[in-house]
Amino acid sequence: MEQFPAGRRVLYANGHLGFSILDNLYGAYLLFFLIPPDELGMPDLVDNRPLVLGITVIGLINIFGRIVDSLADPLVAWWSDNARFRIGRRKFFLVTGAVPFALAGALLFYQPDAGTTSLNAWYTAIMLAAFFFLYTYYMAPNLALIPELSQTVAQRISITVTQAAFSIGGAAVVLLGFPLAWEAFRSAGLDQAGGFRGAVLVLCLLAAVSMLLSGLAVDERRYSNSTSAQVGLVESLRKTVRNPLFLRYLGGTILYWFGFNMVRAVIAYYPVVLLGEPSEFQSLLMATLFGVAVLVFLLVPTLARRYTHKQLMLAGMLSFAVLMSLTVVIRPMGAFAPTAALIQMGLMGFPIAILLVVPNAAVADLSEIDGHRSGQNREAMFFGTQGLFMKVNYGLALAITAGLLGFFGRDAAQPLGVELVGPVGAGFVLLGFLIFLGYPQEEIRRELAAIRRRSGGDG
Repeated sequence: MEQFPAGRRVLYANGHLGFSILDNLYGAYLLFFLIPPDELGMPDLVDNRPLVLGITVIGLINIFGRIVDSLADPLVAWWSDNARFRIGRRKFFLVTGAVPFALAGALLFYQPDAGTTSLNAWYTAIMLAAFFFLYTYYMAPNLALIPELSQTVAQRISITVTQAAFSIGGAAVVLLGFPLAWEAFRSAGLDQAGGFRGAVLVLCLLAAVSMLLSGLAVDERRYSNSTSAQVGLVESLRKTVRNPLFLRYLGGTILYWFGFNMVRAVIAYYPVVLLGEPSEFQSLLMATLFGVAVLVFLLVPTLARRYTHKQLMLAGMLSFAVLMSLTVVIRPMGAFAPTAALIQMGLMGFPIAILLVVPNAAVADLSEIDGHRSGQNREAMFFGTQGLFMKVNYGLALAITAGLLGFFGRDAAQPLGVELVGPVGAGFVLLGFLIFLGYPQEEIRRELAAIRRRSGGDG
């Protein structure tokens, strides 16, 4: 098997730019588009009044979409693990899924009615289910390539750091560039909703190109010696969810992401609701966050040689929880609030960089260990099972966020809902920190070292 060249490695990792654009459009702007703050003068498209047990219609829509998606995760993972396509068992999904995934991301923002109607609610639910299915169809095989295309720890960290850098780039395009693009379309004569949708279309086109190029860069016949697993769906899923190393990893990591998704869902509300600034101020907030995150990325290879995955994850979780909890004290600072928010966003660059780099490297390690133990290459099932729990996690996080906004308010006159998202999310992250304390890092390190010695690779 040939070494995966550095140039192709970058092109493959570039797919995370497109994936991140679509993921952040959904995570940061769908809720904002469906129930915008009153100050913008845009209509609500879906009723968000609390229903049973405080869950809103938007909360139910997201839970439904995530349930559909969670069912797709093990199915797509099993399909990819056992596939025998001539172009490659992973590449097939990347090249056939890129454009439909981007199209579904755009259609999420094209509700058929201009006001609050049940048709909009049903449309959003159906499109969200399609979006999440295609999310899995593209991303589970894409992530499964990490352990297959990397033969050493250094190569694996190189891939995940590069992917994380592109992920930050995609988030920057959305969270920093989207407000500017939206304003440009409005300046060109479109109304608020039309300008918003114009910006969405441009970003989704960029995402499609990025993800398609990622798939074209991969040649599994030359750069991977992984073979079809030939194992049943139920058996493969059962083996994965019974893997004790993987379960200990998953519990803490899912809650880390839970807090992140809650904060991301309200970041577009920050400038108008908490800071008394125009919506374009979000670009400055995100530039500060991403600038620090990029600096952390440059340090990650050095940090990974000095500290274990467990140590980096624990540091990220603890710092993230503390910083999230500070959201509730920013608005009362008055004229200093925008500066305080910039400081908060800058400091968040560290835990977010850790969250984007370390988990995928850890799952690659765990799937490699399992493959050597069982003799079956089931990399996609590990990432797919993580995705199964992650998608339900996303839906619940957004449902809780929508509930807080519905109960406590989402505009400058009633900002408590936006303020509470940070400390509530911090509670979930702290729980993840406690769970991750039991992650058996030394056991994993010893087994990987033994595998490297047998294969003649480095540690």
